[in-house]
Amino acid sequence: MITQDLTATIDTMASDKVEQLLQLFADTDLTITQPPCAGLVMLAVHDSFNTAFHPGEVLVTEARVKLCGCQGFGMVTGEEPRRALARAAADAALNSPGPCPVRDRVRRLLATETVRQASEELREATLAAATRVEFDLMAGA
Repeated sequence: MITQDLTATIDTMASDKVEQLLQLFADTDLTITQPPCAGLVMLAVHDSFNTAFHPGEVLVTEARVKLCGCQGFGMVTGEEPRRALARAAADAALNSPGPCPVRDRVRRLLATETVRQASEELREATLAAATRVEFDLMAGA
């Protein structure tokens, strides 16, 4: 069982997968209530003493939709209108309280992509681990 928020998978999906996801909504009652628009948000981080500071702003794209009586919101970093729209549509489909004809297809596509991404991360971690070097210290004479 996948426990993470499935819509977060959209942030790192390939563009063709984002388009494939958007195609699932082609024959639905998806209404774009706020078209994708770029803006800036303040980046907040905490240092090692847990003190908050703001090193600058980050470019984001956000969108809002309505599907199956549910509002969906999507925000992604960068200027990515299709990705923000896909995230908003998936958010609405997955969180709709009533019946939603695309919910299962969206869930399957995102779950499959999440597993693929996890597998790729494991493969890369395995490759990186193979390059690990251990140093022995020589004791003083």
